[in-house]
Amino acid sequence: MIKTFEEKCRLLNYELYLLHTISKAIKETLSEGRILNITLTALTANGALGLSRAAIFYYDKEKNIIYGKKGIGPFDEKEASKIWEELSKNEISLEEYLQHNLEEELASQKFPQLIKEIVINLDELSEDNYFKRVIAEKKVFHLTDINEFARLPDKVKQLLIPSEIVIMPLFSSRDILGIIMADNAFHYNPIDESTIVLISLLSIQTGIALENAITHNILIQQFEELKDLHNTMKHLQEELIKKEKLSTIGRMASYFIHEIKNPLVTIGGFAKRIANENNLDVIHRDADIIFKEMKKLEQILNKLSTFTLLAPLRIERLNLLDVVKEVIDFFELEFTRKHINLKIDIPEDISLKAERVQIFEVLFNLISNSVESMMTGTITISARIENAYLKITVEDTGRGIPKENLPHITEPFFSTKTEGFGLGLFIVSNIIENYGGKLEITSVEQKGTKVNVYFPV
Repeated sequence: MIKTFEEKCRLLNYELYLLHTISKAIKETLSEGRILNITLTALTANGALGLSRAAIFYYDKEKNIIYGKKGIGPFDEKEASKIWEELSKNEISLEEYLQHNLEEELASQKFPQLIKEIVINLDELSEDNYFKRVIAEKKVFHLTDINEFARLPDKVKQLLIPSEIVIMPLFSSRDILGIIMADNAFHYNPIDESTIVLISLLSIQTGIALENAITHNILIQQFEELKDLHNTMKHLQEELIKKEKLSTIGRMASYFIHEIKNPLVTIGGFAKRIANENNLDVIHRDADIIFKEMKKLEQILNKLSTFTLLAPLRIERLNLLDVVKEVIDFFELEFTRKHINLKIDIPEDISLKAERVQIFEVLFNLISNSVESMMTGTITISARIENAYLKITVEDTGRGIPKENLPHITEPFFSTKTEGFGLGLFIVSNIIENYGGKLEITSVEQKGTKVNVYFPV
C-alpha cells in the first residue's frame, strides 16, 4: 500500500519520538541490568517496536563463545495470550512503560530462563551459520523463510516458532559485544525495513550505554579496592610508629602512603566524573587517565615489595630488552613533552636470571632520574656482557649531580628534589647488592650522568 506524504511524515515523527524516548531512558542509567531491561522492553512493548520476543546474547572474544544474557517474551501461544492480556490492562505512556520492570512479569516464564542457559561455541558452527556470520561480518540478517532456520544454532532453533526473525550485532565503540535477536512469533506482523532500521539504531544506543556501564562498574570496583589498600597501608604505618619499630621503616611507610594518596585522589575524581558523563570521548579520556594512575600505583606497590618479605621472589630468566621496553612505556609522554631522544643499544639475546619486579624497579628509577634531570637531550640505554657480569648503562645529557652530593645519593632519604623521599637510588643499590652486583655512578654538572649496573651472569 502506497503511503501518502502526510502518512510518511506521521510515521517519521513517530519513529523519532520512539528513538528519543528510548535513548533518554537508556542514558539515565549506568546499571547494566537496567539497560538490558529497557532495550528488551522497547523491542517488545506494544507502544514501541511491538515484537513478540527478544533476546540479548553476549560475545566472549577470548573463548569465542556466545552466551545468553537476557530474554523477554513468552514460550508459546498460551503464555503469550496470558502475558499480553495482563499488560494491556494498564494504560500507560511509553515513558512509563520503559520505566516499568517488564522482567518481573516474565521472570517466571520459560523463554527467558532458556535464553540464560544457552552457550554456543562458535568454533563448532558451520561458516554459513547466522550467529557466526553476525560476529564475523558484523551485519544484520532478516530471516523470513523457515528453511533458513537450519542455519541457526541447534540450541536457538529449539526455542523458535516459525516466524520472521531479525539477528544483528550489538556494538560498542571499540568492538562487538554480542547479538540481538527478535521475532514476531505470535502476532506475525511483518517486520518491515523501517522496523529493522529502528532496531539497528537501538542496538547502537544499547552498545554504547553498556560500554559506559561496564567501564564505570570496573572503575568503581578498582577504586574501592584501592581505598582498602590505602586504609591498610595507613594502619600499617600507625602500628609501626606506635610500636616504635625502626624509625626508618616508619618513614618509609609514610612515603608510600603519601605516594598512594595522590593517584587515589585523581582516580576518585575521574571515577565520579565518569559516573555523570554521557560523552563517550570524555569517558575514554578520563578512563585513560585512571589507567595511567593505576600503573603508578602498581609501580609504588612493586617498590614496597622490595622492602618486605610478604611475597616470595619469583626468579626467572628475563629478556632484558623486553623489560626495558616495558619500563620506557611509562615515560612515553615525558619523552614527547621534553623532546628527549631515546637510544637503545641492547642485543636481543641478552638475558638475566632475576625477579622481574626488582629489575623493573632498578631500570625505572634510573630512567626516571635521567628524565627528571633534563629539559631536553638524549638518554642512552645499553647493555653488554663484560667478564662475568651483565653491564647495564643508563646515560643522559642532563644537568648532572653536584660533586659534593655524589657520595650520599644512595643513602635513604637523601634527596635534592622538592618532592619525594630520596629512596630511589637506595632501593636500586639494595637490589643490586642482593644479587651480588655493583653500582657505579659518574656525573659532571651541566653535562650529564652515567650509571653502570653490574649483575653476575
